[in-house]
Amino acid sequence: MTEAFARLSFSERAAWLLERNRHLQASDAAAIDGSSPWKSAAELYDEKTGIFPAEDISGKPYVQYGINMEPVAREAFMLDVPYFSLEYHQYDILVSRNNPWMGATLDGELSVSNPMNPWNLPLGTKGIYEGKTGSWTKASHLYSWDGTETYIPAHYYVQGLHQLSVTGWDFVIFHARLKREPFRDEDMGFPEIRTFYRIIDRRSSAVQQDIALLEEEEERFWTGCIQAKKRPPRRVAI
Repeated sequence: MTEAFARLSFSERAAWLLERNRHLQASDAAAIDGSSPWKSAAELYDEKTGIFPAEDISGKPYVQYGINMEPVAREAFMLDVPYFSLEYHQYDILVSRNNPWMGATLDGELSVSNPMNPWNLPLGTKGIYEGKTGSWTKASHLYSWDGTETYIPAHYYVQGLHQLSVTGWDFVIFHARLKREPFRDEDMGFPEIRTFYRIIDRRSSAVQQDIALLEEEEERFWTGCIQAKKRPPRRVAI
């Protein structure tokens, strides 16, 4: 059976970054649908067309912390959620065959290794591991993960939908590890860590509908803006 994607493998970061910019990535989805807290569709257009190259934030302390934490978080995930095998390919880009403007580099590729799992996923079913590191300073900052009306932050939810569209796989598991630096006497100098696990299950009809809607939005952006060389109206990201 042919995979829903083509796999492009690179040996170093520079070539990977160059190819990555030729496709819409999972991290771009929220800018396109307006849910990104950081970037608008107009700013994404500027990056993809080379008007204003994306800022390189890899050297910032919080980004470097996240990079260093990635392998540790994957190991913790495998211990906490022991139903999968996991592969990681740092510089692979998966490119959708149906929508070749869509690409994805995954934090981990999962295969169900234990059919006795809480989600009744069949043995061998493929899915995506998505790790998130971040910070918080007060309880309200956790609401998008821990609130009564939300399950996954909207800008991460569409990222998962994008990855499911590219791969054709059945689920995404989010592993969020959020760190609060010590600032109170009672912290005794130690940070407080909050961990959340969340799943997007493609077997849900609502998820399937959301994937279809996102594909339409991304296609409009790619053909109507990038290919047509027409910058979308600037709007403030929410």
